[in-house]
Amino acid sequence: MAIHSTPSAAAPGSSDQVPPLVTHCTGLQLPAGSAPRPYLHPVLSLGGATVTEAGPADHPHHLGLSVAFSDVNGTNFWGGSSFTAASGPVLLSNHGTQFPHDWRSSTGTDEAGESGAVLWKSASGDELAAEERHIQQFAHPEPGSWSLSLSSVIRPAARVERLAVSSSAVKGRAGAGYGGIFWRFPRGSDDPVVLSDAGTGADAAHGSRSPWLSVTIRLEGGPVSVVLGQDPGRQLPWFIRTEGYLGAGPAAAWSEPAHVDAETPLRLGLHAVIHDGAVTTPARALELLHQHPRLSRPGATDRTS
Repeated sequence: MAIHSTPSAAAPGSSDQVPPLVTHCTGLQLPAGSAPRPYLHPVLSLGGATVTEAGPADHPHHLGLSVAFSDVNGTNFWGGSSFTAASGPVLLSNHGTQFPHDWRSSTGTDEAGESGAVLWKSASGDELAAEERHIQQFAHPEPGSWSLSLSSVIRPAARVERLAVSSSAVKGRAGAGYGGIFWRFPRGSDDPVVLSDAGTGADAAHGSRSPWLSVTIRLEGGPVSVVLGQDPGRQLPWFIRTEGYLGAGPAAAWSEPAHVDAETPLRLGLHAVIHDGAVTTPARALELLHQHPRLSRPGATDRTS
């Protein structure tokens, strides 16, 4: 499996031939320094705007929408340099690789999805972590909108007792708590509009536990927005950066390591509404997000276990 595409979510179950809204890449062809891993790119709006970026010149290891950490038991699954307390960022030969296997697709009347396993290996080939990952696409009742969910459950591999998931912030780099499900956005022609429950702008959202985060960018065809939400009851601090590049995601090790064992797996979830148009108020962001099936269904739960 090199690259596969999920069906369009515009009309799940339809026989019409339309470009896929999501392309799912294994990433196994990437150089070791990018921490090869599965990723989604391009992710498209219904109008055809690309709302992810992969392999940009500023950070070649940023890969669309993916699951990545800068330090898992000493292995870099993020790509690029590793932050050290003594020397700051240093390029080390410590990059791991995520190997997808046993993936299967499904299509229903109002949704489409993929689920499978991902094996996380260190640079020396040791198995560190075993992950179950689930990707879902849903139709959305708002015109020009569709919904996407990525859920992950990570456990230590069979011969590993415990995982310590860390970040550059834990090691002393202020504000650099990135790591988890991470969305790298393309650069728009104007400054992005960032909204959250914590206020307007990236500074307000960064580090907050807002239940939602909205990013609007202006591309060639006009404004497009991505409204993000986390699993209810499992809200992590948001990492978001708008200077130098645009990227965001819940941070699993914002200020301290996340410790993972067989009984306490690391559960991650990110739910998005991709909307052709600007989102300029919190009310509009919530109106879109609350119609996401994974966030609007009473008792909706993670389908991975």
